[in-house]
This record gives sequence, C-alpha cells and structure tokens, in this order.
Amino acid sequence: MKALSRSALSAAVFASSIAVISIPTVARAQRVQAPGPDTKRVLVTAFRGDPEAGPKLANEVRDRVNSEFNIRQVMATSKRDIDATLTQSGYKPDSALNPNDIKELGKLVRADEVIDGDVTRLPNGSFRIRSRFFLPRDASLAQPLLTVESNNFGDVAKQIVKEFEAARKQLKANQDCENAIRANKPVEAIAAARSGIAEYSKATIARLCLATAYDAYKTTADSTGPWRDSVIAITGNILTLDPASRIAYQLQYGAYKAKMDTANAMQSLVGLMSADPTNTTLREQVINELVSSGKADVAVPLTRKLVADNPGDPQYARTYWLVLRAANKYKESVPAGEAYIALDSAGADSNYYFRQIADLSSDSMYAKAAEFSARGAAKFPRSASLLLLQAQNERRAGQLPAAQASLQRAIAIDPKATGANLLLAQISYDLGNPDDAIKAVKADVALDATNKDRDAALLLSFGNTAFKAAQASKVSADYRKALPLLQAADEMSSTANSKFLLAVTAFQALATSDVQKAKTCSEFKDGSDLLTIVNINMPGGGSVDANTARTILGAASQYQAFLDAGVKRTCK
Repeated sequence: MKALSRSALSAAVFASSIAVISIPTVARAQRVQAPGPDTKRVLVTAFRGDPEAGPKLANEVRDRVNSEFNIRQVMATSKRDIDATLTQSGYKPDSALNPNDIKELGKLVRADEVIDGDVTRLPNGSFRIRSRFFLPRDASLAQPLLTVESNNFGDVAKQIVKEFEAARKQLKANQDCENAIRANKPVEAIAAARSGIAEYSKATIARLCLATAYDAYKTTADSTGPWRDSVIAITGNILTLDPASRIAYQLQYGAYKAKMDTANAMQSLVGLMSADPTNTTLREQVINELVSSGKADVAVPLTRKLVADNPGDPQYARTYWLVLRAANKYKESVPAGEAYIALDSAGADSNYYFRQIADLSSDSMYAKAAEFSARGAAKFPRSASLLLLQAQNERRAGQLPAAQASLQRAIAIDPKATGANLLLAQISYDLGNPDDAIKAVKADVALDATNKDRDAALLLSFGNTAFKAAQASKVSADYRKALPLLQAADEMSSTANSKFLLAVTAFQALATSDVQKAKTCSEFKDGSDLLTIVNINMPGGGSVDANTARTILGAASQYQAFLDAGVKRTCK
C-alpha cells in the first residue's frame, strides 16, 4: 500500500483526524447503545478481484457484523473511517488492498480483527467468493471462513459472519496459548490450544499456536522427544484447512529438517514460498535453501519468476545465473550470465569468465569456451590462467596451432603456470613434434624435480602410443619415432615398464628394417646401436614379460654375430 505499507503516514499522524471523524459516529450510536471498553473492532475492506462486487460484498459483511453482534462485544469499523484513512493515504475509497496493506490499515483504525477475501466473476454470471479473518498483528494468523459460488451477496455475507462468529470462539484460548508460550510453559500452551480447537473444530489459529507450542520443545530438555512428529501432524491438519498458511509451512519445514527428512522439507519449503508469492525476500531465502540442500533444479523456476517479476534487477539476474549453474543447466546458465553482465558490467570480473568457461567446457562447447577465454584474456592480459584455459579448450576444439600459441603466451607471462608445460608437451605431441614435447616435459621437471615420476609417465604414454601405431604399420621408421620418447622417459625416471618397452621397440625397429641387406658401415652401426638398446634395457625390464624377454634376447644374439661381422668388415 502506498503510504500505509511504507509507514509514510504513521498512526500518530492520523490519531487526531480519526478522532474527529469517529466521535460523531459513536455519539449517534450511543443514543441506542455505545461500544464498551472491551468491544472488538472488526475491519472489513473491499474484497479483492471484481472492482464492483468487491466493495459491495464488503458493505454487506460490514452491515451484517453490526446487526448480528452486540456492540458491547463486536463492531465493524465504519466505512466512513476506512475511506477517510485511505484518502489521506493517497488511495481511493473502496480500494482493494493486499493483506499486508490491510494489516497497516488495521493499525491505523485500531482494528482487533480483520475480515478480507476475494470475489471473482464467473462466466455463468455468478461469483466465486473466498473469505477469511486474520489478526492484524500478523496477516498469517488467519482463519479461512467460507468459499462459495453465488450472486446473492446478502446471503453470502450472512454465511460469512455466521462462520466468523463460530471461528472467534478459539481466540480466547489462543491468547492463553500464546501467553503460556511466552512464559515458557508449553504444557499449559498445548492445553489452551486444544481447548480452542474443541470450541471450533476447524480452528487454524489455535492449531498454529498448538504447533508452535510443540515446536518450542526443541529448546527444552525434552528436545529429543517426539515434538517433530507432533508439529508435522498438526501442520498437516492446518494445511488441509488452509493450504496457504505460511506459518504452518514454516513450522513443518523446521520439523522435517530436524528429522533430516530432506525430501519432505523441500516440499514444505516450496509450499512456504507459494503461500506468500509476493514476498521476494522469502523467495530468495527459499531459493538459497534449495540450492544449499542440493535441490537447485527445484529452485530454477522460482528464480526464473523472480527475474520476470523484477526485470532489469541485476541482483536477481545474478541469482538466476548462479542457480542455473548449481542445477547444471549450462545451456541456460551461460546466456543467463551474459544477461546479468549486460545489466551490471562490473560483474564481469575474472571469476565470471572462469565460471562461464567451466560451464561451456562441461557442456562440451569447447570452441565457445575458447572464445570466452580469449575475451577474458583480452580484459585481463596478465592472467596466465585464462590463457591456459583458452589453450585447453582450443585443443579440445581441434585448434592445435592456436592452442600452442595461447600456451606460449601464458608461459611468457608466468613460466611457472601450473600444468602449462605439460599441456604444451601434449599439444606438441599432437602436432607431431615429439622433440618439442620432450623439451616441454623437461622444462616442467626443471621447475619442480618432484614432478619427474609423473612427467616420465607422460612421456612413457606418448612412447607407448607411438609404439602401438608402429605395430599397426609394421614400419621400422615408426618404431624409431617412439624411441626418443621412451629413452627420455627412462632417463627421467627408470622403471621396469620403461625399460621393457624401450627394449621391445628397439628390437622391432631392427627386425622390421632392411638390416640383412646392409652394405655400408653406417647401416651396420645403426643396427648395432638398436641392438645395444635391447641388450642394455631388456635385463632390467624382463620381469614385465619373461617369455617375451627370452625370445627377444635369443633373437638378439643371432643379430649380434651378423652385425659385429658387418661392422668389422665395412668400418675401416
């Protein structure tokens, strides 16, 4: 409400004007009967919905309250007082207010109870009417009264007030219950609430106090008792009577959470938000709770509506982006992130780029991730990390020369960039430059010698890949391509596997060559060098496969005589 909900005009401001307006009205009533000191004042405002039917029904209800109740007990706030307060607050008379604004209006006109509702015109000419009453101190302390379809407002008003009269029977017991809770006497509170329910079987206000009384046990010595089940059972009854009870959902959520029943707790949480859909603060709290509980997918539509209801708000746009990320909805999260930055360019810090790049990579959109990395690197030119990410995604996208260039830029900025040399080694190998791969791996070991076992294993994997390719081609030159990689791995960190694979590769390079047709000194020496590799390494690697080792060493001895004779004959 314009002035009321924002407290631009306080109750004190209106005190004198309301007194002037009210005194003549009361004075006239006193000729018949005057309200007593304990008279409860009921505020009835225009029902929301149909702009003509809403005020008309409110007038009927207001008149019915005054005709059905003794003025010494209950009276309706006059329409004159309501309209005067609305007018001074900048509203037209008969304005249909939301519950929170009605709550503020209730404070100004000193109402003790409120009857409100909504009226919707149906295609058949009748109206769907929903009514309730609540206590002005909290619009959530509510009691549903009547839901009906009719076009006879006089009859509907009669039914509403009849139900209102019955529902009020719980109020004294509810007050006793609340007083007992404040006095830390939950047993007395429970007894009082149950007496209120006995007075009115459909009581929701008394049941809310009953559930609150059981909830209070969580801070007592009986906190391990069955209070959770009691709260859940009572709030379940309340929600059957009033599916929009915010307080019931809050209590139910707390009980389920205390029981560590995540599934039902999340349902209560979503119900809580649905019960108060205009409360953006509550919606944010629910969203945060859902995300932290691992239910981000449930929070997505809630956050989407938050953004739709607040277009142009960068904070909500950011929340939507982060919730989509948490839900792993990367195809939606990346454009949502861009929409957020369009509203708040200051949000495009390095973390923004890291997140967007990670999401694109997770969705296998490597080219787009490389593009984002390039944009981030352009904005933060001293960030080796962004260039490293750019290189990784360029490689995944098959852009090897570009990836190599990005890595070289990253290393120039930070020679110790974690993983940069190993990635450069991988890219060099992918480009068919094993010597550059070996150089990059050695550079990594030079930065930190403790990496030598890991780095040797990388070279060994390169050599093994090359060996398998040679096995497929059966070409001696292909086996020879694997040898420098395997030798570098063995020199860096020698293992039985590295020695065995090195010896097997050297033997296969010899066996698939034209060594038996050798005629020159260089040809015989080349074969002899391969045989030396076999003889030096196979004894240390033979444990990997003893049968293969014996076979190769046996064949090597036959090659040895032939090669020795050739060297002796041609190398003079």
